[in-house]
Amino acid sequence: MRNRIFGAIGVLWGGFILFNAFSGRTAQGGNAAFRTGQYVAIGLGALLFTAGLYYLVQGGAGGPKKKKKKKRPSAIRTPPPL
Repeated sequence: MRNRIFGAIGVLWGGFILFNAFSGRTAQGGNAAFRTGQYVAIGLGALLFTAGLYYLVQGGAGGPKKKKKKKRPSAIRTPPPL
C-alpha cells in the first residue's frame, strides 16, 4: 500500500514538473546556469514520473520477503562405535 501512495505522489509531482516545463510559461533567456537548471528539473520530473508510474502499477508486489527459519536437527547424532 505504501508503494502505491508514494507512486501516486511521484506521478503527480513529476507530472506537475513536466507540465510546467512544457507549458511554455517558464521564463525564456537567462544565463547558461539557469538553462542547465531547467534541463535538470525536466530530467528530475521525468524520473519522478516514470518511477512513480512503475510503483503505482506494481503496487505492493515488491514488499519485504519473509525470512525462512533454519532447520534445527531433531537430535544430536553420535558416530557409530568402532
